[in-house]
Amino acid sequence: MSAEQVILINLLLYLVGFSFLIFKRNTLSEQSVGFLSVTLNVIGVLFSMGIRLSDIMGDVIHYDWFYIGDTRFSIDIIFNELTFLMYFLVQFIALWVQVFSLRYMAGDPSFGRYYAYINLFILAMVGIVVSGNLLMIYMFWELVGVCSYLLIGFWYEKQSATNAAKKAFLVNRVGDIGFLVGIFLIYRYFGTFDIAIIIEKARLIPSASFNNPLLTTIGLLIFCGCIAKSAQLPLQIWLPDAMEGPTPVSALIHAATMVAAGIFLMARIFPILTPDTLLVMAVVGTLTAFFGACSALNQYDIKKLLAYSTISQLGLMVISLGIGAVNAALFHLVTHAFFKAGLFLSAGAVIHYTHHQQDMRHMGNLRRQIPIIFYCYTICAAALAGIPLFSGFLSKDAIIVAAFEWAANQPSQIYFVIPAVCLIVSGMGAYYMMRQIYLVFLEREDNPLELISSGAVSFYKNVAKRIEGIVKVEDDDNEDDKLTVEAFYEAISVIGPMELAVIIMAIGSIGFVFSLNPFYAESSWFFDTFPHESKNYHWIAYVAILVSLNGVLLGYIYTKEESNRLDKYKTQPDGFIARLVFRNFYLSELYQAVLVNPMVWISPVLHKFDGIIIDGFVNLMAKLFLNISMAVRWIEENVVDAAVNFLANLTNKSGHYTRQIQNGKAQTYIITIFVCLVLIIVLLII
Repeated sequence: MSAEQVILINLLLYLVGFSFLIFKRNTLSEQSVGFLSVTLNVIGVLFSMGIRLSDIMGDVIHYDWFYIGDTRFSIDIIFNELTFLMYFLVQFIALWVQVFSLRYMAGDPSFGRYYAYINLFILAMVGIVVSGNLLMIYMFWELVGVCSYLLIGFWYEKQSATNAAKKAFLVNRVGDIGFLVGIFLIYRYFGTFDIAIIIEKARLIPSASFNNPLLTTIGLLIFCGCIAKSAQLPLQIWLPDAMEGPTPVSALIHAATMVAAGIFLMARIFPILTPDTLLVMAVVGTLTAFFGACSALNQYDIKKLLAYSTISQLGLMVISLGIGAVNAALFHLVTHAFFKAGLFLSAGAVIHYTHHQQDMRHMGNLRRQIPIIFYCYTICAAALAGIPLFSGFLSKDAIIVAAFEWAANQPSQIYFVIPAVCLIVSGMGAYYMMRQIYLVFLEREDNPLELISSGAVSFYKNVAKRIEGIVKVEDDDNEDDKLTVEAFYEAISVIGPMELAVIIMAIGSIGFVFSLNPFYAESSWFFDTFPHESKNYHWIAYVAILVSLNGVLLGYIYTKEESNRLDKYKTQPDGFIARLVFRNFYLSELYQAVLVNPMVWISPVLHKFDGIIIDGFVNLMAKLFLNISMAVRWIEENVVDAAVNFLANLTNKSGHYTRQIQNGKAQTYIITIFVCLVLIIVLLII
């Protein structure tokens, strides 16, 4: 089986899964729906691994689609190292999100619809990954937007969910307009949509003329798509509200699908980005990373805090792209996918076990009640905080060191603001993750959470009993071995799908998965495939460690104090600055006041203007032309037609009388000639 056949079959499997589940969602059992969807996802993961082991890496496959004149439009599939990275990552993360959802979504009346949308979502993202031309990418890009709308608004019975879905959809369309215009300008400039040909032609442009206004405009317009999809300033406002969807959906959106699409796109077209475009990207990423981290500092909602942290981490990736460290950005994209999926899935487990409580002020003391979730959450949080021995430290280290090297080569010291912000954001990340762990899991004096799902308590008591059987030592060695093995398998058997998914994500967040040297990013196997080299500023890594550890310490100290004076029913913190960052700097309110409210106010005015003025003018002109047409008709019938009919009758009668002259009698002809001569003479005399 060829590579293109494998990829097409893979895409068709998800399409079939979506179609079958959406039409049979009310007739299939939850077990059947879950088994079918997870099986299709497992096949997709196996396909990706099979392709990696084959010898087709670097191939570009073209199928003629249609022609307009001499222009050929084709379906292009590209499979290189970058494609495989995302091809595997998307499906692997989606697999464990689906496994987690088996329990999280159990009992939901729309269980089948949920899994149908998930299949379509995976299809759309995989389509973006394997597409070899910008036109195909844009089609799947829009399909990702549709899927996010469907999943964010999955519980459409809630007004907040429908509002969040509409907000995400409309905000993303703003960026997508720029993306589409950029695609058309690329076609005008390069004469093709094929990314491989575009990059090849871009490399032939002399360096002296590369940084031209048109190419810069193209890059900025394409970046508009990234700004919307990857939640960059000023279009990041949709992402926190997207938490209205099911928590596993949040994990999928934040880890490996929607928000990753923008970073992947910019990495794919990086060779055509001019220095001016890259500088704009670095500045936007810096502002986004800082503002996102600030907004995460004092959130109460467990999911919204993670949403703002995603905005901040995406900002770091955009900074990395802007300074030219593409592979460092991709590395952080991969590590972020694991620890952010783990954090959201763990948060989902907490929400599930606490009867859908999301306010961290009403949590606490969960460490002993759900220990597996606690330890996995701590591992993933440590990765996000950039703590050594965890994956996030390696990728953040690569970005921060690259940022300092880039700034050192710039003409002004002002450029060091960007790497400095990277360090600050890293420390802030450590702070808000420690704050979240303390509020959710650690013991607090007020014991805010007195009731947890009885299923969770009995589940973990069962786990504890099984584990006790593993460590018991009997006198009989053979009997001991038998009991130990049986107890081990019994312990494993009680780990549910939610815990299993979280454990896998936590394992992926450990630094040793990516590098045997957990203190040196460049020793990672990732950089063997995607080369990245830094020559100076390695000492910055130690500074980053100190910053992160200080963030953890401050987070613990301040949150311990804060927890004693928390008002559990206050909607927002006191103080202007605290409210400012809590409300995401009032950007949503600003857009509501500046854009939405004026449109809402002016729309009825325009409606009346349209009805009275525009429609009145149109109706007036219609009546005017109707009256004119009626007048023309009367003239036509009574003047023009009358004149024509008169001439016709005159001609007819003249012919009738004239014909009588032609009677064959000579005397008639003589008389006629004589009369004519007389008339001629009279006329001549007159």
